[in-house]
Amino acid sequence: MAEDKTTLVTPPTTAEEEIANIKVSATETKMSDDGTVYRPLVYPVSDTNRYGARVSFIPQLITGPQLDGVLGIGDLLKTVGKGFAKVITPEDVTPEASGEDSGTQEQDPDKANDDSTGPQITKGVSFPLTTKKVVVYLPIAFTASDTFTYDSPSLGAGGAILNSALSNAQGGAGEVLGNAVGDFIKLFEGAGGTSANSLAKLGAAKLAKRGPTEVGDGAAAALRVTADPNIRTLFRGVAVRQFAFQFKFIAKNSKEAQEIKAIIKRLRFYSYPESIQFSGSGAEAISVGFKYPHPFVIKTEFVDEDKNIFNVGPKIKECYLTSISTNFNPSTMAFHRDGEPVEIDLSLNFTEETTLSKTDILAGY
Repeated sequence: MAEDKTTLVTPPTTAEEEIANIKVSATETKMSDDGTVYRPLVYPVSDTNRYGARVSFIPQLITGPQLDGVLGIGDLLKTVGKGFAKVITPEDVTPEASGEDSGTQEQDPDKANDDSTGPQITKGVSFPLTTKKVVVYLPIAFTASDTFTYDSPSLGAGGAILNSALSNAQGGAGEVLGNAVGDFIKLFEGAGGTSANSLAKLGAAKLAKRGPTEVGDGAAAALRVTADPNIRTLFRGVAVRQFAFQFKFIAKNSKEAQEIKAIIKRLRFYSYPESIQFSGSGAEAISVGFKYPHPFVIKTEFVDEDKNIFNVGPKIKECYLTSISTNFNPSTMAFHRDGEPVEIDLSLNFTEETTLSKTDILAGY
């Protein structure tokens, strides 16, 4: 009987599989701490030359000051207490501080202990994790908004008089303030020439306001005068800038779908804090605090045919990723062979770490 031999024939690759045939580097086998491959993640994976504008999100590693040699809270508080004692000591307010030695000064037993023997604070590290960056096409309608905080309080008559006096001030500070107070006193003494009668009425109305509400309103209605609140617009501060990015990922193949999945996972991983664990007498450790999440360095750029890089819009300082919204298959129920969705909408909202000033604007922010 002839031996039955079955020949396995490899089917021809489809167009989708041809696109997915991307060269895999040696770093593909090394995993990052975020559970993705140890390399920058890029979308789109194919036809990258068609997209000249891009946005990069680079996690920033910031450890903060390091406390070395701290055995416990007591040791730390003791060291801090010594530091405060060195700022102002009893000797600073005694004759010994001026060089007059009474001969009775006792030796501080802690004075012989060098600070180097106690807990030490060393500078932390801060640098971008360039191997963990995410590079995506720059979406349509990238917006950068500058917001400022103003208020409109009521200065009243006294505040308005002082504001006018200081705005037109010239001379000694005491004289200027004295004149402002004098003007306020004269306000209800009938000064003002032809408006003396009205000022007197206004003073009566203000006195009536100190009584019940209906009495004050009745007096104001009868005298037909009311106080000018003297509302002014005052600058209060600068709001931190916020940036929003809306991405639509359409995976052409399973390889690109996996890249999109890794991009979302990496962004989510570095936006979350790390738990600070405490192992007490119980069997399990509990979370007692959080380490700050990684801020992101965001770069919006355009690359021309000669590989020249230009900034798009103002530069952005380090930002925290404050919200992430992922919508899987918003307009279709198509999936790839491995179960990955074909279409994903991703919304990212960032908040800048610090506010800006004129100096930052000159620097390109």
